[in-house]
Amino acid sequence: MDGVRYEPADIVIYLQGEGMVLKEKALIAYEEATGKIVAYGAEAERLAGGPAEVTVVSPLRRGAIADYRAAKVLISHLLRTARGKKSLLKPSIAVCVPRGFTEVDKKAMEDAMYQSGARDVTFSDVPVKQFVEELPEKYPERHRRCRIVVGITKEEPERYIAEELQEILRFAEENKISAERVAELLRQAD
Repeated sequence: MDGVRYEPADIVIYLQGEGMVLKEKALIAYEEATGKIVAYGAEAERLAGGPAEVTVVSPLRRGAIADYRAAKVLISHLLRTARGKKSLLKPSIAVCVPRGFTEVDKKAMEDAMYQSGARDVTFSDVPVKQFVEELPEKYPERHRRCRIVVGITKEEPERYIAEELQEILRFAEENKISAERVAELLRQAD
């Protein structure tokens, strides 16, 4: 993954009555010259650092949409893959998002879901596994109608913390703040 900078979230998709049917990295690999998508998810991750003409990106940063067009393509692909040829009807979708997801993030995600063929979209900041387990009895009618639950998760939290710390240290270095001072500030944040 040398030379490729991304913070991929994991996207999990549950279908009502079937459980989890897909878990994939939020990554797309495309040919630089043509813009043609050559791989999604884990397959795209394997191409990172490979041929120079292939670029790997994550349209989601910290769980929020950073590249709307790429996110729409990724979400559409994952929903088609998860649903297969099960239905031609537009599904109701519940999206479980990380805490701290802003209204702007929700609007972008909602638009991407509608562009991907959703009939309606609702959001929850409950972890996706918990949401799916409690869905039948705990949530309002609009959630229970959802045939698809999409979860945006971070399965490797230490990796994300390391990436965030690298950003902080890079910023500190640019602004001539010592690493010792950064460590002191982090200790004070407790």
